[in-house]
Amino acid sequence: MASIKDVAKLAGVSIATVSRVINGYNNVSEETRKRVIDAIRKLNYHPVYSVKSAVLKRTVGVLVPNFGGFHYNEILTGIEKEAIKRDFTLMISTTFHRTSLELERLEVLFSKRVDGIIVCSSKKDEEQLERLIKSAIPVVVVDREEPEVRIDNVGIDNYAAGRMCAKYLLEKGHKRVLLLRGRKDVYSFSDRERGFINYATRHGMEVKAVSCGYFPEHGYQAVEKYLKKHGRDFTAVFAINDLSAIGVMKALHDLGIAVPDEISVMGFDDDPISSYTVPALTTVRQPREEIGRMAFAILYERLSGKKGVARRVILPVEIVERDSVKQL
Repeated sequence: MASIKDVAKLAGVSIATVSRVINGYNNVSEETRKRVIDAIRKLNYHPVYSVKSAVLKRTVGVLVPNFGGFHYNEILTGIEKEAIKRDFTLMISTTFHRTSLELERLEVLFSKRVDGIIVCSSKKDEEQLERLIKSAIPVVVVDREEPEVRIDNVGIDNYAAGRMCAKYLLEKGHKRVLLLRGRKDVYSFSDRERGFINYATRHGMEVKAVSCGYFPEHGYQAVEKYLKKHGRDFTAVFAINDLSAIGVMKALHDLGIAVPDEISVMGFDDDPISSYTVPALTTVRQPREEIGRMAFAILYERLSGKKGVARRVILPVEIVERDSVKQL
């Protein structure tokens, strides 16, 4: 088993420097920090539990991309409710959607002697996944769909949900749709887009897809830019999430285009604010708090000694029909 001395030797630094990196101190250069993290990863180093830490309240590390918006906050609420119920503490770290920082934060959580880790990350990162699979402690991932289940994970079927949205809009008479797609390196967005386009292609719907970010300003800018360049060659917009859909509605309002009388808008997530927009946003509800609860429950089972193959738990979604989509 590797020791902190081995890590220091491989990284070419002192044991004290390795300790500072492990404990998250800032007085270490980025270059040195990277060498230490790489050495920890190569040696699969984990600090040994001390007698003192073994008798303390158990701790679960949680890695999230951001605290902005509602998505991860609601998942965290579910995780925290289950943690409180079972007398666990949480150590939460955010990565700001940066892959390098995600790997670094993950190593810090491993080194902090947490009992288990919940990783909320839908990015396509094979290196991170391999690190999680080889971990000596239980790990559950959230928001990550893969063809082969290699690690416990909880989420929704985004591909099926995307198909469901296309079917809904087509049944409302919309045959020309503007799709605001999310980042290609995010599983949930790319699968949602693939499902939507698959159904649309098979059923004669014409889809124009444009890239878009997560937040209202991104939706606003995307639809404004498209309309200026191409004009109004669609009857509905499907936004990859509610926040960007809200930006779309604001842009259409500012351009004097009525929703849903002239253009319909559909979102995804059912954020709390979505029922308060004017008109109220038609969207898809995914059970985010329940996803968090389930992720912790599975982790707790593993911590309690339950063995078995990795499993994927898929929770259901539903369309929440409000006022932003018109029947043509």
